[in-house]
Amino acid sequence: MFRRIFGLALLLGALAACAPGAMVTQGDPRPDVERDYRLVALDFSTLPNLVVSEANTYYPQADVVWRGDPAGDRIAQIEALFTEAARRNMDGGADIKNANSRVVMDVTLVRFHGLTRRTQFSTGGVYNIIFDVAIRDAGTGAVIEPSRRVVANLDSWGGNTNAQLEERGITQKIRVTEFLTTVLADQLR
Repeated sequence: MFRRIFGLALLLGALAACAPGAMVTQGDPRPDVERDYRLVALDFSTLPNLVVSEANTYYPQADVVWRGDPAGDRIAQIEALFTEAARRNMDGGADIKNANSRVVMDVTLVRFHGLTRRTQFSTGGVYNIIFDVAIRDAGTGAVIEPSRRVVANLDSWGGNTNAQLEERGITQKIRVTEFLTTVLADQLR
C-alpha cells in the first residue's frame, strides 16, 4: 500500500514539474554587477544564415519555427515580439522609470524554435528561444555587460487545451510575448 501511494506521489510530482506553462531560463552566468538599469532601446539582430522552416511536422529541423503570425517574414515577426517585450519593459513600473543607468540591450537571435500547427493542436511542446544579450550604456555606447547566452524555454499546451485557450483569445503570440517580456526584464535585474 505504501509503495502505491509513494509511487503515485512521485508520478504526480513528475507530472507537475513537466506541466505546460512552466518557464525555464538558463544560459551563461551573469556578471556580478549592481543593476539599476532603465531600458531605453533594444538593438535586435540575428546570427547569419538562420534556417527558417514552414514545415508542419512535429519537429522541423530548423533554427526558426514560428506560427503565431500569418505566413510572412518570420525573422521580422520575431523581431516584433522582442521589440514589444522591450517596449513593455521601457514602460514598466516605477522601479524601472526611476532607475539611474539608461541602457541599450543588444539581442542577437540564435534560435527561436516554436510549435508548428501540428504540435499546437496535438501534443503541445516547448518554445526554445536562444539569444545572446549584451547591455550597453545608452549615452556612451560603452559595454556594461558583455555578450552572454540566454536559453529560455516556455512549455506550451497542446490539443483541446490549446484550442480552448485560442478560442478565448489566449494565443501563442500573447503567451510568447508575455514570456519574452519576463525574460528581458530578468536580464535587467
